[in-house]
Amino acid sequence: MSRQILSVIFALLLIFGYTQISQADVTGSFELDIALIPEGAQTEAVKFDIDFQANLVINITLSGITFGADLGFGVTGVEFAVLSLTTNLGALAVFDQFVFAEPFACVLFTGGSVSDLNTINGGGQLVGQCPGQQVIPIGDGDGDGVIDRAVGFVKKRISIELNIAGISLSNLALFEDVDFPDIQGGNDHEHDHFDGNLAYDLSSINTDVDDQTPTFGFGDVISISGQTVSGITVTGTTAFCASGVNYIKKRNFVWEVNEACTSGFGNGTTPIEGGAKTPLLFEQEDLWVEGIELGGVTLDIHSTFIPLKPINAVITASTSIFDLADVVATFNSMNITNLVLSSVVTTVTSGNLSLTLIDLGGDLSLDQTNAVLSVVLNPNQNPADFVISLNTNNSGLSAASFSLGISRNTLNLDSTTTFSGSGSLSWSSTSFSIDVNGGGGLSFGADFTYTPGGMGPTSIKLGIIF
Repeated sequence: MSRQILSVIFALLLIFGYTQISQADVTGSFELDIALIPEGAQTEAVKFDIDFQANLVINITLSGITFGADLGFGVTGVEFAVLSLTTNLGALAVFDQFVFAEPFACVLFTGGSVSDLNTINGGGQLVGQCPGQQVIPIGDGDGDGVIDRAVGFVKKRISIELNIAGISLSNLALFEDVDFPDIQGGNDHEHDHFDGNLAYDLSSINTDVDDQTPTFGFGDVISISGQTVSGITVTGTTAFCASGVNYIKKRNFVWEVNEACTSGFGNGTTPIEGGAKTPLLFEQEDLWVEGIELGGVTLDIHSTFIPLKPINAVITASTSIFDLADVVATFNSMNITNLVLSSVVTTVTSGNLSLTLIDLGGDLSLDQTNAVLSVVLNPNQNPADFVISLNTNNSGLSAASFSLGISRNTLNLDSTTTFSGSGSLSWSSTSFSIDVNGGGGLSFGADFTYTPGGMGPTSIKLGIIF
């Protein structure tokens, strides 16, 4: 084939590619989140810690394929990048994700690379997201032991779903760094936590779990769902080497890989049978049966089986009493094989009033109640939503909250004041939330919280949708 013909073909490909790109649909959003944390409340004017966080989301659809990018930026630089691809191949839907992130540590953790689960439960350590002023980057991109704020590969997730004759089949495959640091304290997480004294070496990998070098493992989740002719929906999910929730800073993903399912467990003194690269362990089986109708009562059942643990079950029954009230009762058992109830929660709703009765021990004795009254003030002109919530326990009234919501054109204002105590209540907090949608995709929001100790963290959000 002559050079002239090759040049013509190449030119046609360029023209075709440019034409296709020019027809691509681009959507997304950009949000700037400004966090203001006062250093104290000792005077009227104090210094603030300021944290600027930006999030850019872009989706480009071209010839039936959507390329997505979810990018997070902070004071330390790039914090995460979630790249995705979505497409449909006939009845088959494909969703593919690559997750990159900067490893962070929380200085509130104790003992670098030591799990904080026991110390939290016994010593009152951090529970939940680590505060921003206590979060520091620990990425080491060249392995020299010096923190250089490197961003590393965290995981790949690929999900496929096939719908055939009303039956939905799906499979989620996970390839993940099981050692990547987690700053979510107190969650059921098998990763070790870092307090900032150790750098996380992103320049290499090894087969040792719970250290400061990436170790990769594989997990898989298979689901099947369908509906019977009577309208009952049945869904089953089987997980291999996967459970729980995986966290990176500002993002989380349902299912994370078990650290036991890494190559390190197959290269020791006990090789994996058949020479497999990693072990494949049965982790969890979930079964949902929803929409069972029995004499005017609708039943939904969810059971969970985990090897070497009792079978858990949650049964939800809902019905209507003479069209006067709706009743929903949820029975939770952590050991259904021995017919042991763990808790019973019953909610009765009639008009604007809702009453929830809570039995925490499953012994059919009342432990807590929650009553909620929702009314609309001045419904004809300038309406406002007013909500009163009262909580009681065995000691009497334990909490009360009063919420007011106002919407005027593009402005939404919500305020909640909470009182708490045991028997006698005292003021706990007052919060304000403002949301303004200026039209044209522009938005503004702000959240303020005040407590007896002074002003709490404040968040200001500026956004645009395109």
